[in-house]
Amino acid sequence: MKSIRIAGRASKLALIQTDIVRRLLEGLSSDIDCSVVRITTKGDRDKSDFLYQAESRGLFTSEVENALLDGRADIAVHSLKDLPTLPRDGLIIAAVPKRESAADALVAKDKVTSIEQLPAGSKVGTSSLRRIAQVKLKRSDIECVPLRGNVETRIRKVAEGQVDAIVIACAGLNRLGLADKISAVLPPEEFIPAPAQGALAVQIRSDDKELAEFVRQIDDENSRIAVETERCVLEAIHGGCSVPLGVYSQIDGDAITIDAILCDLDGENYVKRSVTSSIAEAQKNARELAQELLDNGGRQILDHIRI
Repeated sequence: MKSIRIAGRASKLALIQTDIVRRLLEGLSSDIDCSVVRITTKGDRDKSDFLYQAESRGLFTSEVENALLDGRADIAVHSLKDLPTLPRDGLIIAAVPKRESAADALVAKDKVTSIEQLPAGSKVGTSSLRRIAQVKLKRSDIECVPLRGNVETRIRKVAEGQVDAIVIACAGLNRLGLADKISAVLPPEEFIPAPAQGALAVQIRSDDKELAEFVRQIDDENSRIAVETERCVLEAIHGGCSVPLGVYSQIDGDAITIDAILCDLDGENYVKRSVTSSIAEAQKNARELAQELLDNGGRQILDHIRI
């Protein structure tokens, strides 16, 4: 029996995500036995501030990647949206399993079905620039406050009245069995999610050809195409967690539609574009769309945020 060590973050949600990959791999062969290597990352240890005020590149991923590079693990599982677009030397993404929902969700104290229905002056918890920008775009009166911690902690802060609502990924709630806490699913074409939100990355060492061939069997082609297209826009923007960029790709047959938005933190200036093309030209069109965002006000938005 072949043993495979899978590295992942030690949080409850990350362990569920790691277990999803473990079950997929063990389902391929009765001769596979997977064990989990739990890694506590810098992003898990430091919950004190907005993500964009921290040195956020690789905040949730670099220490998991280290376990691959130093031989403690054979595979690493990440939320793909957390991975920098520039891969680390010696590592590759061998598979992107079928994507969960890419949408964001509103979890609110009151019975509401949209951001527009929140009471005047509501406090909304989020540490994401992208979410802050799009919330303010819809409701300039809303106060966005820093919110870190695991999913259950964030939901508890709503129940205790520390915030009136939170914006959080549907995927995490679904994977944790907390979909009943969702007040509203925010349509991803309107409230545009982070590039690759809802997708998992199965990462291995680039020289492990045998494992690459095995892991590739759990790759979902449409999910991979969609998230690679979204990350292509992110790469062309030269962004990361500190950029208020939303990108969402939908595949319909041989066509792919890319929706993207760049918005300032006050919700006063934004640029939003959409393009539909053949899948074969997806990345070309993604780079062109990114340039269009930059040329039509996006560059000024980014310059202002980075001052």
